[in-house]
Formats: sequence, C-alpha cells, structure tokens
Amino acid sequence: MSNRYLIVNADDFGVCKETNDAVEHLFNEGRITSTTVMAPSREAKDAVRRAVNNKKVNMGLHITLNSDYEYERWRSIAPPSSVSSILDDKGRLFHDVSLFYKGARGDEVSTEINAQYDFVTSLGYTLDHADSHCGTVYGITGRPFLKEAFELCVKYHLPFRFPKGDGYIKEMFKGGAIPYEIDKAHKMAAAFAQKMGVHVLSDMFTSQSRVRDLGSYENLKKYYINEIRNIKEGITEMFLHPSGFSKEHMEASPEWRKRMWEYQFLMDDDFLKTVQQEGINLVSWSTAPFDKF
Repeated sequence: MSNRYLIVNADDFGVCKETNDAVEHLFNEGRITSTTVMAPSREAKDAVRRAVNNKKVNMGLHITLNSDYEYERWRSIAPPSSVSSILDDKGRLFHDVSLFYKGARGDEVSTEINAQYDFVTSLGYTLDHADSHCGTVYGITGRPFLKEAFELCVKYHLPFRFPKGDGYIKEMFKGGAIPYEIDKAHKMAAAFAQKMGVHVLSDMFTSQSRVRDLGSYENLKKYYINEIRNIKEGITEMFLHPSGFSKEHMEASPEWRKRMWEYQFLMDDDFLKTVQQEGINLVSWSTAPFDKF
C-alpha cells in the first residue's frame, strides 16, 4: 500500500455564497476531503450551517487575522476592546498585513483565535484542524504567531497546517535558495510543533502564481497535475480556493478568476484520475495517519 497521503483542502469557506456553494458541491462529488472556515467573513454562519447539516463536510478553522478586500473589511469575533492591537481605528481587521504585524500583541491574537474557535463550535460543529489564512500566523513577512496557534491546537487536540518539509518554502523563492533566517525559523517551528505534540504535515502545496502569470486554465491544471505526480511519502496537503462566479468579486479583483479555475480543476476528471494512477491515498485531517510520520 502506498505511503503517500493527500488532503485536498478548500480554503476560505464562508467568504461568499458562491464559494460556499462550490465547496459543498465539491464535497458532495467526492472531490475534496477538507475545508477551512473563516469565522469573521460575511457568509461564515452559512458555511457552518452547511457543515453541521452535511456529514460529507470535514471542516477546520481558517485562522483569519486580516481582511482580504479593502472594500469589504471584516471585524473581529472577539469584542474590539479586547483585541484593539489587531484592528484599525474603525474596529476592522487590517487589509494591509504589514499593519497587522506592526501592532499585534500575542495575547490579543490568542484572544481572537480562541474567539473564532468558540464562534464555530457554538454553532454546533466540531472542528478537525486549524490553519492560517494568508499565512499571517507563520510570520514570513512579519512576526510569527505560531505559539498562539499551537496553544489552541494543544487545548483542543487539533493538528495544524504547517510543513515539516521545505517544498512550499522553496516554491516561494522560485526554487532558489531559501534565505538562512527563514530556513532556520522553519526548522525551529517544526521542532516546536513536535515538542508541543501538535501534528503537522509532511509537506503542502498550492499554486502561488497570479492569473496574469498563469495565463490560462490549462497552465493551472498542468501545475497541479505535476505536483500531484511528485508527492512524496508522508502526509501532504494540496490547498486551493475554489469558487463559482461572483460578479462582485470579479469586478473587485481579476484574481477571482483563478478561484474559478481551481473549482474547474477539482471537477476535472483528470484530477482524480491522476490521484488514482499514482496510488495516492485521499484522506481528511481526521483520517490522516499522523502517527506514522
């Protein structure tokens, strides 16, 4: 039996109805094994309701500490007075992540992370893992808040999206050398997760290219097919941001087209055919054999 395991995760559950429709459809068709919900987002309650009512849905917490869109600024789940260091002067999560890093306090980040967990579970859903929206918890472009995230995971016995391997980081630097400080921080974080007893991934990947660089759906498909074929032994997560067409988001950003392409890819027969040809085991966060790796 193959020792290659793949979690297929749809990020940003809750961002809008078109995304929620796509994610639930993908679960119903057996095309994804996991999703993560953004508690502060507009349609988060709808996303959690779907997860509660549809037993095919496996859902984790997408720790969200910034707003994706300048025109739609989300608010904290925790009372603003308790997390003021991560909010602007109007009580909204920053769109510019550098402004988040500039003032964020660890204790207030922890307060918000726990509030987001409580928000979801209070609606009747038991989360199966946690990860970081936009990588803010990783701190690659600022200060890391992995300690706060790992503490939540220890408290509720959750695995966390973080790679032991450096494949994802290498891709960030276009396959070139990883800067020494980032390589050192990555190794320390992986060791810290192990010390705290938090299960993490062997590796992970997603397309980091923008629409203008991809050029077409076929190029995005080629990327994902190649990555699937090159999955190594262990537990890997492929995470995407699938969505249907949203007039509002398309008008705000051409990058929404990539989300539509990722939805198309997950529904493409060549996706599952490649997984089967490679003998890769599709798993969720709750069924992945973390104790083996």
